[in-house]
Amino acid sequence: MESHLIDDVLALDPGGLTRALTFDEQKGIRAIILSHRHFDHVKDLLPLGIAIRTSGVTVEIYAIQDTADFVKSKLLDGSLFPDFLGFPSVENPVFHMNVVEFNKQFKVLDYTVVAVPVPHVVPAAGFQISSGDTGRGVSDNWANVSSDVLLTPDVLLTKATFGNEMEETADHVGHLTPTLPREVLDKFKKQHNYIPRVIISHMNPPWEEKIR
Repeated sequence: MESHLIDDVLALDPGGLTRALTFDEQKGIRAIILSHRHFDHVKDLLPLGIAIRTSGVTVEIYAIQDTADFVKSKLLDGSLFPDFLGFPSVENPVFHMNVVEFNKQFKVLDYTVVAVPVPHVVPAAGFQISSGDTGRGVSDNWANVSSDVLLTPDVLLTKATFGNEMEETADHVGHLTPTLPREVLDKFKKQHNYIPRVIISHMNPPWEEKIR
């Protein structure tokens, strides 16, 4: 399950967020960014909604159109838990959905964010956040972002899901094996003349030891 938390207030892909945080920590979340609609990246929207539904705070969700449509129609439609997009009231819901466009800046709390398209088996976005789920090709898409938007990140969050022997499968679904981040980082270094700190996540249990 994929989930990350920035400065205690901004959650990225709340796939396993609630099991890692206390209830008080969950109530401190003010915004959520979703990279894509896969269940292991969005499922904890439901238990998070339960935890914060009496807080009186509306948490803003940001996602591309495909992700937003899926989450609204399948996950937050009220069939599993209350409709958190309209509960406890339409004027003051638990969650509010915001649709974002690729390669355009938008504000999330005190952060400036840009979504870039990344290869995946479903439509997906990587996000540059200044104060995703990226597969092969993210460095090429970064080049499409205008120079006044593109920054030089201090940290790059990426994934390695399978072992190297699964490269064909990984490439088909837009995931990475341990050798593939090197290709991305080589392209990044050619464009920017440095390599940021790299955090590898989304390791499938059967290959975690090999990936590490």
